[in-house]
Amino acid sequence: MKLNLLFFIVIWAGVSRSQKCEDLTLEQEVYMSENIALVQSIGVIGDSVQLQVLKKWKGDSISNQFSLLQEPVTSKYFRLDSGKTYLLLWYHGFSIDRCSRTSDYKYVHFEYLLDELFKKHEYVNVPIYDSLKYRKKNVLKTVSGQEFDVKKGKYAFYDIESGEINAFNELPKETSFYYPRRFYIIDTKVETANFIYDVVFAMSKSHQKEIISNDLKKRALQSLFK
Repeated sequence: MKLNLLFFIVIWAGVSRSQKCEDLTLEQEVYMSENIALVQSIGVIGDSVQLQVLKKWKGDSISNQFSLLQEPVTSKYFRLDSGKTYLLLWYHGFSIDRCSRTSDYKYVHFEYLLDELFKKHEYVNVPIYDSLKYRKKNVLKTVSGQEFDVKKGKYAFYDIESGEINAFNELPKETSFYYPRRFYIIDTKVETANFIYDVVFAMSKSHQKEIISNDLKKRALQSLFK
């Protein structure tokens, strides 16, 4: 089973990386897209992914629930999976190009630009959208699977690459499956002259997990006192 999974990951990565993409501006891609919407995948029936619209910027050819073909793992087109949220830019009836800005919602950081381009964007499912937006902005998950809401505690974040303490909203954005943000717990209940931190985290944006050595922990904690 593990070998089969590895095989598909390697094939998928090879397909996505080998594709040469034309460098379009957001405005150009918006103009070329018939539909632009934030959607949540609610299941797979046969070879189709069932989608519900949460927010819509462009497109009168889709209802609030619709389906798209689920591409094979090895397809050159963008694959949609069950249980995920996507920002889609597409032409109805056609497969979604991997070169488009279509992406898992957590990697999208241009939503505000779409709001500016489409002043009359529509919120279709406000409760689900608000929940997703809040989690994207305020909730982190550590490499061990623990979740923390940055609004419900006093936390410090040590950026391993820069060697500095940054606010959560100033950390590098997560933009790719290949280089996710990874959070590691360094220490808890750390007291400085001004604050008592519930948790001190180290963060890296890397393809591989970091080795959290005693030296790294020391650097992270010392940076609190600079």
